[in-house]
Amino acid sequence: MIKIHILLKTALVYVFFLLFFLGEASALTMKVTPGKIPITLGYHGTKLKVEGTGLNTSDVIIQISSKLGEQHLKYKGKAGGIFWMKLGNIVFEDVPRVYLVYSTRDIHKMLPPEVCKGLSIGYDALSKKAKIRTSMKDFDREKWIAEFIKFMEEDELYDEEDGVVHVDKKHHAFSININWPFEAPPGDYDVEAFAVENGQVVEKAQTKIRVERVGLIKHLTHMAFEKPALYGVIAIIVAIVAGFGVGMVFKGGGGH
Repeated sequence: MIKIHILLKTALVYVFFLLFFLGEASALTMKVTPGKIPITLGYHGTKLKVEGTGLNTSDVIIQISSKLGEQHLKYKGKAGGIFWMKLGNIVFEDVPRVYLVYSTRDIHKMLPPEVCKGLSIGYDALSKKAKIRTSMKDFDREKWIAEFIKFMEEDELYDEEDGVVHVDKKHHAFSININWPFEAPPGDYDVEAFAVENGQVVEKAQTKIRVERVGLIKHLTHMAFEKPALYGVIAIIVAIVAGFGVGMVFKGGGGH
């Protein structure tokens, strides 16, 4: 009896570890290449590749976002009922500076609104959670949320696209190539992948990417904050030299 008990216990332990490792092997995973984006003198944005394995569904959502903060817009109106001019600010709170959402198909057909809101997925969820401060009279929240998103899209800092994530069902994999926006500021960004099935997120993977100034750009930025007087002198010298160079070019061109 003792031997049978030991054998059964050993078998159960073996089955447990077998199931555990099989489960781990099929878990949703993701990586971003490159994981670090250096801002150099010649920087004009870059290309990212987001790819993952262990996908056991047909649908996936990729979301990239910065930390929440404040964004400001100025609004125009007629001063005294005559002249159009900037009249004040609209402050959007609890919104990311960068917000990119990509999916295999329309996220509104994949997930119900309450699930999107709970997981903060998509423009609609972002709109509902955003807070707004303004002195504007007769403020139309829906209109100005739409204007804010449009403004951020024009700077390529916001994007929501469906049908752009490629899924390889045979290898349980997914991938997408992304044009990283030039205007995205330095910092850490969250990258999330949501596997979707039957109106629910059944699995999630996440990682981070880092955008940072390097080399001369890093030193100049540090100088601008830590030694503004020296930075100002250097900026003036550079402007003078650049102006002198342009003058010489035009002078030389006028002599022919």
